[in-house]
Amino acid sequence: MKFLVLTLILIAMSGTALYTGINSILNNNQVQAQQQEQIKINKVWETLPVLKTPESVVYAPKHDILFVSNIDGKPDQKDQKGFISKVSLSNGSITELNWLTGLDAPKGMAIYNNSTLYVSDITDLVEIEIGNGKITNRYNAPGSKFLNDVVVDNQGNIYVSDTGTNSIYILDRNLMNNNNNNSASLQIWLQSPKLDAPNGLYFNDKNNKLIVTSNGADPKKPGGSIKVVNLQNRTITNLGKEGSTSPIAILDGIELDATTGKHYYVTDNPAGKVYNINADGSGYGTLIDLGKQGSADLAFVLGQNMIIIPIMQDNNLVAYKLAE
Repeated sequence: MKFLVLTLILIAMSGTALYTGINSILNNNQVQAQQQEQIKINKVWETLPVLKTPESVVYAPKHDILFVSNIDGKPDQKDQKGFISKVSLSNGSITELNWLTGLDAPKGMAIYNNSTLYVSDITDLVEIEIGNGKITNRYNAPGSKFLNDVVVDNQGNIYVSDTGTNSIYILDRNLMNNNNNNSASLQIWLQSPKLDAPNGLYFNDKNNKLIVTSNGADPKKPGGSIKVVNLQNRTITNLGKEGSTSPIAILDGIELDATTGKHYYVTDNPAGKVYNINADGSGYGTLIDLGKQGSADLAFVLGQNMIIIPIMQDNNLVAYKLAE
């Protein structure tokens, strides 16, 4: 009799847990569905597949052009095969495939003062003058293994993620100005296992925080999340609740919808997705499902409400227009 009662109790408990779990999943899916209903997307253009493992794209508003980094080889190999391309924002035509050549495996990019393009290149940060397409400096990152994304804060400091050492490097603008760029170098600004193989970087000037996407400890298993770094005290916290209101995945690029400031757009490289994540960490959904791998370091074009996504495996870019 006791066995029968105990069995019935266990069944009841299991049923309650199952109901709670299903209800939680349904509620989470409902939140995601509501987010996707709020944002309409339309594909605008797609480039010809003539790029070579495009990893990152950045928009230069002064020049009204997209710059694209092409690895063209292994992502950690110093082979001088990497290059930068120029692509038209209006129609996706490639205006100059080999705008700058002789790089190794260029990845993340950022533009400073509308005149200088910074590109990560395995263990170096390359400085390029946009006006003439010439390399003006190379800054080595001592001890680095796999430099990835690049971002500029409102003081002109350059931050570079190193996925291989759980680090974020900085190129200090004050030191650059004081030394006339001659002896300035990249220095470790933050190093912590909490960064969990950092990849994408975004500087949010509204709250003075650095938003970091991570790959996770196992490169073959989804385990990355989104971190928030306080620039004042360098503390690291999570954005939202991992796996519930914020995704767990092998995350890549990140951009803020600067028009509203309400959403981060984050790529999941192996899943071929772009997530729409509430900036306050209260929920997320899938905005774009490309149905193919390789969605890398995206760009959001302010004023155009456009997302530009490099597709590494397909050797092209694809552009979408957003309208809330």
